[in-house]
Amino acid sequence: MSMWQEIFSKKHAFRLFVPILLIYACSYFQRTALPGTIYNTLVQDLGLSATQMATLGASYIYTYAIFQLVSGVMVDRYCGARVVAVGGMILAAGSLMFPLCSNIYMLYLARMLTGIGASAMYLSLVRETDRLFGRKNYAVLFGIAYFCGYGGGLMGSLPFERLCQVFPWRHVLIGAALLCVVVYGFFLYGKSKSELPPVPETSWSLKPFRHVLANPLSWLVIFCSNVNFSTYFIIQTVFGKKFLEDFAGYSSASAATVIFILTSVCMFTMLTASFFTRLTGNRRRPLVLAACGVCAAGSVLMAAAIYFHFSGWVFAVIYCMFAVAAGIPPIFAMVMQEFNSKDIMAQSAAVTNMFGYLAVAVCSQLIGLLLDSFEKVKLPSGVEIYSSDAYFTLFCIVSVLAVFSFVMAWKLPETRGHYLHQKI
Repeated sequence: MSMWQEIFSKKHAFRLFVPILLIYACSYFQRTALPGTIYNTLVQDLGLSATQMATLGASYIYTYAIFQLVSGVMVDRYCGARVVAVGGMILAAGSLMFPLCSNIYMLYLARMLTGIGASAMYLSLVRETDRLFGRKNYAVLFGIAYFCGYGGGLMGSLPFERLCQVFPWRHVLIGAALLCVVVYGFFLYGKSKSELPPVPETSWSLKPFRHVLANPLSWLVIFCSNVNFSTYFIIQTVFGKKFLEDFAGYSSASAATVIFILTSVCMFTMLTASFFTRLTGNRRRPLVLAACGVCAAGSVLMAAAIYFHFSGWVFAVIYCMFAVAAGIPPIFAMVMQEFNSKDIMAQSAAVTNMFGYLAVAVCSQLIGLLLDSFEKVKLPSGVEIYSSDAYFTLFCIVSVLAVFSFVMAWKLPETRGHYLHQKI
């Protein structure tokens, strides 16, 4: 039986897999669209500083990161479908609340609720993909899951920016929230028709977390993957579009187009990488080294391009390099699981995902403070333009971290898709 025949023979699995995948896509739209895609619009409408805008993004990310640990425990114990039943409802509520609010603290709260709900989606998908389809074809299906999920992020870039030029941004976000509600309804129907695994009678324990954190290889994966992911994610969702407008001379539509292409490149890299690892006997290490190397090269080139004021198209190319580096880290998630144990796979993924988003949250706020610390130019429209010195300083720091990450990646061993620890 071929790989595809084996996958599609499990038709009952798609009743749960597809709705969870679509809810994950909705959560990724919320993650990508705000605040970066309509950064200037939110600043003008709400009168926020760069630090407040960074905090708006961080309120989602901090919550998402912290609740990774809670979601990881719940997914491993109760199964992904049961966790999505609760998380999907919270995700829809937070998504609908944001466009209905004007007070900055209520906006923070809405983003926190969205982050809590979204935290359940990724880990549930990790567990359900393995439970429904098995480990043999896990890399391929995980890549497809990432591809479809990031499709939601794609919709949060250029399509969202263009819609907000035609319709009020609040109306667009209300429409997105209602779509999430509809998809959640399809999930509940699929769940009612599916047989779920029994809930184990074992008591709660911190042993899985101690196991993951006591493993030195876990920390190597956390550092190497997080440098790649944080660089890409902050560019995609926080200041990447604004940088193109401030420094490279892009219009809002052109800058959003670059972010759209950035996300597309990341998606197709994820899909390609998942097939590559399957065709090469589930080798992980070549892709890990490639991800860290491309991120390091892109960071150094970006600092040079800012210093020498290269043409605008050069920055778009470098952005795509960051997208390629970020498209490979689904392999990092598999490596993290395989460095630990099969029975805590969701919690292993939760730890690396938690640190990844904590890094994004902390770095987003530090970047906001960095940009605010340099001299700015305020346009008559009220939009603030940040200096080239600020952006150059930023990417010099990123370059140091990325190069060090590439050096450390050489210490990661090959797993070939096998767990180094079968049980904890």
